[in-house]
Amino acid sequence: MNKSLELVEGHTDGFDSTEEQLRDFVLDSLGANAEKINELVNSTIEKLVERDENLEDMVLAMKKEIEELKGDLTIYKAALSNEMLSSRPKQQAMNVLKPENFKDEKCGGNAIGT
Repeated sequence: MNKSLELVEGHTDGFDSTEEQLRDFVLDSLGANAEKINELVNSTIEKLVERDENLEDMVLAMKKEIEELKGDLTIYKAALSNEMLSSRPKQQAMNVLKPENFKDEKCGGNAIGT
């Protein structure tokens, strides 16, 4: 029985060694994958930060342009308002009585009202 037990223990020692080797392999693989994942995450973060900075610059430029356009609009409104105030009313057509012997050129020179 002791001999069988020693024989079994000898074989289990091999299993223990294989189990340790397998554990080490898995941990090494996970460590390598973790490094790759960390590199990927860091790279992605850098790209996102750069895009964020670019977007912030674009927003600032657009805000500046909007302010300039608002200023232009104010100037145009003021100019239009001044033009409306200073413009004279248009002359309206007035009915004027014509003498009886007035010749209308449009009607072939015939006297109107005779």
